[in-house]
Amino acid sequence: MAGTLAGRVALVTGAASGIGLVTARALGRMGAALALVDLDSDRITATAKQIEAELGVRCVGEGCDVADPEACAKAHAALTDALGPIAVLVSCAGINAQRIEPLHEQPFDLFERMIAIHVHGSARMAALCVPAMRGQRFGRIVHISSILGLMALPWRAGYTTAKHALVGLTRALALENARYGITVNAVAPGYVLTPVLEERIRRGILDYERYAERTPVGRWGRPEEVARVIAFLCEPASGFITGAVWPVDGGWTMRGDPGDDLGPRPERDGG
Repeated sequence: MAGTLAGRVALVTGAASGIGLVTARALGRMGAALALVDLDSDRITATAKQIEAELGVRCVGEGCDVADPEACAKAHAALTDALGPIAVLVSCAGINAQRIEPLHEQPFDLFERMIAIHVHGSARMAALCVPAMRGQRFGRIVHISSILGLMALPWRAGYTTAKHALVGLTRALALENARYGITVNAVAPGYVLTPVLEERIRRGILDYERYAERTPVGRWGRPEEVARVIAFLCEPASGFITGAVWPVDGGWTMRGDPGDDLGPRPERDGG
């Protein structure tokens, strides 16, 4: 398959569902061979086979808990042995399983797990991939932060801290590697209709209407809209963009009014 990433290998963590899965497909359509990582070993193996059949690109899946240093090293070694050195890294692995309550009322292991997956996992994967990127004089790294990496909400200390830390990691790595042809950027999604959040809407845990009204464009985002920005940042032609945080949030983080009526909202599936 010809494409702007033909001949390169892209590693996507958290690739079995949601933004990670859609991003993997987008990078595959750009011609990249795909190294896919997810906590669910069986699911990521099946996903890799399906994408390979669909897109005609080489695709290998490895089960891995990105919070585990040995698991990361093992997965990286297996994937590079199968496909070659990594040129593109998109760290999508994450959780949002925190309890919505003050930090002092939570078991602290929930906070630690949030940091271990989002921050340690992203940093560890970058550390594994950067040496080969430097050798290639080309690399693209994209971290998935959040609107909560740019602002804060109460009772979400673990998630907010982790996503802010990813912004700092992005900028530090961008500076360290800019002279080696490596760019490092972050994407900050707003409220996106991933399978996990759609299930929470169905269960009544999240209120679609409330968050759609708070979003200036009047709806939630779609995983494809986030993946499109990620794919752009992975393009070889995007080499003059680094250390940046790209909100993909329907205007959420720029809204400063106290809840003024912005007019009628589009239909739920409207663009």
